[in-house]
Amino acid sequence: MLSLKTDRLVIREMTKNDFDDYFRICHQPEVHPYVPHISDNYDIEYARFVSYIQMVYGFYGFGLWGIFLKDQDILIGQAGIESQIVDDNGEIMLSYFLDKNYRSKGYALEACEKILKYAREDLEFDRIVAVIDPDNLPSIRLAGSLGFQRTKETVYQDKPGDLYVWEENTAS
Repeated sequence: MLSLKTDRLVIREMTKNDFDDYFRICHQPEVHPYVPHISDNYDIEYARFVSYIQMVYGFYGFGLWGIFLKDQDILIGQAGIESQIVDDNGEIMLSYFLDKNYRSKGYALEACEKILKYAREDLEFDRIVAVIDPDNLPSIRLAGSLGFQRTKETVYQDKPGDLYVWEENTAS
């Protein structure tokens, strides 16, 4: 099982035991608008969650991982990379969200920096994208801090967004 560590966090593959906290976080009013694929049906989402764990982590060797406080083993969010289609192109996409109670503490930046380092150094990806809702100012600021550049407007999962790109040859 993949596990990345920072000073304050453990970023790891999620297990069935993490689902209740994951479901709760996804349905926070501050999070849910940005994860619209999550339904209110607990049983359907549990089945999707378990299927994701069984299929994605082992097949790709990466995915969306849980962000846990290192000292307390508390799930505070999710971040990771996935293979996605954006504007008819295969892309490696960074995605992230945090529990409302753990925002503005630098956790998202810490987790995403570690994930991007892993993606670049271990997986040898030289291009990573993020699609961000234009109203999601905290995510836009985070993408900028990570070295992503806004390139254009796009539509992803039937929602308008802005495409941000990090590329090895242009990142600092």
